[in-house]
Amino acid sequence: MSTKQDYLVQVPIDPSALQAWASNREAHMAHLKPYILDGTIVFGGPTLAAHPKSPEEPIQVRSSVLLFQANSEDDVRGIIEKNPFVDAGVWDMEKLVIAPFKCGVRTAL
Repeated sequence: MSTKQDYLVQVPIDPSALQAWASNREAHMAHLKPYILDGTIVFGGPTLAAHPKSPEEPIQVRSSVLLFQANSEDDVRGIIEKNPFVDAGVWDMEKLVIAPFKCGVRTAL
């Protein structure tokens, strides 16, 4: 049995696909849920152009960042490639980064 390793993933969001990001977010989260529940995805969320100045101000997303615990980069890539954001054209897959990562600090939410 192999030991799971950490992989930090960043994938840019196509600026022309912000509406698709919003309309596919629920399907995106449903796709991720089993991986969150089994510990494969440790954390995730969007990077922003800036923090909103008020709760009513919409967020301006730039990329998605996720931390995976997986057996291989190929396993991570397989999960990413099946995400609804790919088919919807939200993610710029040509700029996908899957980086081996060594987490030095981990705290519970």
